[in-house]
Amino acid sequence: MGRYRKKLWDSTFIGFALSVGFGLLCGFVCCAVCSAISYFVFNAMMFTGIFTVLSLIVSGYFSGYLCGKYRRRYGMYEGAICGGIIYLVFLAVSLQMGGIISLVKLVILVVSGAFGGVSGVNAIRPKGLM
Repeated sequence: MGRYRKKLWDSTFIGFALSVGFGLLCGFVCCAVCSAISYFVFNAMMFTGIFTVLSLIVSGYFSGYLCGKYRRRYGMYEGAICGGIIYLVFLAVSLQMGGIISLVKLVILVVSGAFGGVSGVNAIRPKGLM
């Protein structure tokens, strides 16, 4: 009889931590690319708001997608939770810097995380996942 070994994604805390970390990394890369485009191509900062919203959407979507793809259950809810956790990380950083971020960004992150979670659950099942 085979031995049951817990998978990495079975743990709720580790699953959310990995998903949120991946989402933050994707958002950071998107922010860096958008900043480079704004500086080198447009030579102006007039599209900063659009690029900020784009980076938030990318961050929320990919965190929800990864969580939904590997945890394989409750994609919309867990994706929305990932978006909320990303907002809490941004809120902690902004409070440390002396500011506060708006609740509109929370809505953007939660909605994009929910969409990512739904598409992650409906994606092709990874090979090594049981």
